[in-house]
Amino acid sequence: MESFEQLVLGLGLFFLSLRLIGQSLSELGGGGFRRAVEAATHIPPLASMLGIMSGALTQSATAVTFILASMLGSGLIKPAAARLVVVWSNVGLTALAFLAAVDIHPLVAYFVGGTGIALGSVRAKPWSTVAAALLGVGLLLFALENMGAGAAPLKNESWFRAGLDTALASPWFAFACGFGAAALLQSNAGATMLVITLCGAGAMPVSAALPMIYGTNLGAIPLRAMLALGMQGDAVRLVRTEDLFCLASGLLMMALFMGEHFGVPLVGALVAELTASPSGQLAVAFLLSNLLPALALSPFLPACARLLDRFWPPAPEKALGEPAFLSSHALTDPPTALDLLTKELGRLLGSVRVAPRRPDGRKPSADTDPDLLEPEFLRLAAAIESFCVKLALRDGLGPAETARLYRFRTALALVRHVAEASAEFSTHLDALPGPVEVVAAPLRARLDHLLTLAAGAVTTLDSAAIAEFHAQTRRHGEPVTALRQAYSDGVAALETEQSIEAGTLDTDFELCVWLLHRFAKLLPDLAFRPMAHASG
Repeated sequence: MESFEQLVLGLGLFFLSLRLIGQSLSELGGGGFRRAVEAATHIPPLASMLGIMSGALTQSATAVTFILASMLGSGLIKPAAARLVVVWSNVGLTALAFLAAVDIHPLVAYFVGGTGIALGSVRAKPWSTVAAALLGVGLLLFALENMGAGAAPLKNESWFRAGLDTALASPWFAFACGFGAAALLQSNAGATMLVITLCGAGAMPVSAALPMIYGTNLGAIPLRAMLALGMQGDAVRLVRTEDLFCLASGLLMMALFMGEHFGVPLVGALVAELTASPSGQLAVAFLLSNLLPALALSPFLPACARLLDRFWPPAPEKALGEPAFLSSHALTDPPTALDLLTKELGRLLGSVRVAPRRPDGRKPSADTDPDLLEPEFLRLAAAIESFCVKLALRDGLGPAETARLYRFRTALALVRHVAEASAEFSTHLDALPGPVEVVAAPLRARLDHLLTLAAGAVTTLDSAAIAEFHAQTRRHGEPVTALRQAYSDGVAALETEQSIEAGTLDTDFELCVWLLHRFAKLLPDLAFRPMAHASG
């Protein structure tokens, strides 16, 4: 009974440590991930190295895949680089498996104690995150020790020996067991470390453990199938690329394993030559089960992409009222989620236009009309706000991301005010008599131009575009001053009643420009790029 208690304790700590390691390392590496992928777009070796690093950091190729899928869906990165990063992330996640093969029993207690004290004492980031990651590693080692001690007596149980005999007689049964373990744990790295621990404890021989490890590579496919529901275009094709890699890995390694049954020395012979330790042999085999398929598949990824295009064609364009860039998958990586918000905010602002509002010619009310804003605009604005709230509630949102998210919500409120002011301008413009409408035509054209500049500046967050938008919206700047002077001269030539009505439109225009200028001042902070704020 004591061994069973140790096994249960080890399993609980095992799950906890995997989660702690994944969250901590993802937080440490997430900030510059997108920029690194962008830089690696045209350099395949760099993309491969980035994939190895991201896999080692997250310990989950599935996590890397969905982070990149969110970026792809928004056009933040190129598909070619994303495919290489995903494939090679499988190689990086094998790093922790070697920890399970190393005997550091005397140091585990000191390691867990030291990192636990550090985590409780350190508050400043990123050192507290580093301490959390190290504590996760320590707990993982402690969990593996308990699992090994608890699993050792299993070899004397009749039911376990019967299952082991079946696995030895049928490698495909062992392969299916590995698949099931990875699907249950939702981690092929975690399932592999469990197999390595059982083998190291003498519960099973290497010959039965090898096909189990090969089967673990396919275990995350059902999870990805569920997570990818609703995905389209480049995003779903990237997920299917990872599935294709896992299938290729399992089939290739099982083909090599079956070849050894006919006396051909392949992977089993190689790992036995490299190390006499059963745990070490399995760790090396796990590495090879991801490295060999990555080497074999990488040159053919463009051809694979063309094949996947036939089954998963490009996604249709989203309707205005639906988010085009935001998804629940993006919430797992706050820096990426914030970058996607700029795209969606630009799309929302791009829908604001100075257009006829009352074709029936009725006079507008002096009060704000609640129906001035289009239903599609309101739905998209509500979706963006909901995404911001969900992001604010996520764990792992650092001070910088929190401050940036607050500025995004301020920007969203400004966009709504701009839309309302533009709608008021349009409504009053529709009610003007013909002579005044002709004089006001330059105001309408200028406001449309400024709205286009605003949408482009927030979408790209390009410093030159922001500077141009800032200069064009200054109330006392030359463009606005000259336009309003020309409008005043035109109004002066009108009849008295018409000139009074025209004054309302000038007030609306001034409010729109002022709001857009406030928005222009906020944009540099959204981009995290310092920019001199001119007074205006």
